Amino acid sequence: MSVNKPFIIACIPAYNEEATIAKVIIQAKKYADKVIVCDDGSSDYTGEIAERLGAEVIRHERNMGKGAAFRSLFKRARELEAGIIVTLDAGKIVKAFQFLNRVLES
Repeated sequence: MSVNKPFIIACIPAYNEEATIAKVIIQAKKYADKVIVCDDGSSDYTGEIAERLGAEVIRHERNMGKGAAFRSLFKRARELEAGIIVTLDAGKIVKAFQFLNRVLES
């Protein structure tokens, strides 16, 4: 009996996170099948850095807040038929995927 691995999408809301977004995306790509960043009206290079690292970027023209960013991210993840959605803070490097990977392997 074979069990298919669920399609994992990392959703990252971000506002002016150019100093940390690269590390978060690089870490997320180790465990997620797709990384989506919502650049919530940043005035820095957050969105550009995310794109160059291969993340899909949703752009808000102005800062609409974390709730609006999550709505945009979840809408896109549903369109892509995510099996698992993991949310990450763009300003922090998180070990969430290591935990998720252990769960999926068991």
